Amino acid sequence: MVRRSGRGNPSRLTLSITLVAALLTSCAAGLVPVQTTTDGPPTTIATSTTSSTTTTTAPSTTDVPSTTVPPGSTVTTMTDIGLEIHVPEGDGPFPAAVLVHGGGWVAGSPELMSDLARFLTDQGYLTVNTAYTLSNDIPGYPIAVDDVACAVRYASSHPDADGTVAVIGHSAGAHLSALVALDDGRYGENCPLTDPVIPDRLIGLAGPYDVARLGPLMFPFFGVSPVEDPQTWAAGNPLFQVENNTKLSSLIMHGEEDGFVDLSFATDFADALTEAGSEALVEVVESARHNDMHDPEFVGDLIITWLER
Repeated sequence: MVRRSGRGNPSRLTLSITLVAALLTSCAAGLVPVQTTTDGPPTTIATSTTSSTTTTTAPSTTDVPSTTVPPGSTVTTMTDIGLEIHVPEGDGPFPAAVLVHGGGWVAGSPELMSDLARFLTDQGYLTVNTAYTLSNDIPGYPIAVDDVACAVRYASSHPDADGTVAVIGHSAGAHLSALVALDDGRYGENCPLTDPVIPDRLIGLAGPYDVARLGPLMFPFFGVSPVEDPQTWAAGNPLFQVENNTKLSSLIMHGEEDGFVDLSFATDFADALTEAGSEALVEVVESARHNDMHDPEFVGDLIITWLER
């Protein structure tokens, strides 16, 4: 089912690999990527204070991050894989949401999702804004997916969480989120938390879900061509994994004026999910461009309405 949040018909664009690559990395322009390897100390962020919340940092830990400040505060804990964990004001437990940034698999950081993380926290969601291994010096598959799967485990196991998890990814992060939401137990290697957790809900924001259509753009992620290793490419293609979690409920969101990723990525993926027996809705967001799709001004209320339906 395709639903539009406003008037107008989205344009369907056929783009070259070069243009798609440009768009998927453009959202990371001007940002320094967070390094998320498990060796050495974690990346830190600056301490900041607002009128209603306090954000702090903590050293790397192999334990489940815990709330160490009085209720009414927001805690940010940096773990080995680079998590920012924000706890809402008030008494829990809270539903959890894991946010996964875009950047073409080779760039970006959790900072790209920070506005949406704050919005969801203000709406009563324990938010885990995660980094992941970028496809630079080493192939991103499967280690980037392992990182996101580990973040889901932290979200589910947090002492202030109610155990439910929605994974929300933008662009390349939507692709990674979909793989984790459709995990058949293969992801999460080397995570300090060993019990697998499969998300209850998936929200994809302007995602490319069929990697076969992206061609050479995905070579850094997989480290090989599809001719050299078709099994790896199939395993890392959400379109081919839809039968792994038929209990999944998915909201596949796409900007009416995306200009980079074609709407058919969303509709084809949603159709495949539905045919496999799970629930999927495509939401076309009026006037939204590709990088608007992680902006709470465009998607925040729609996400909350769907999560709380």
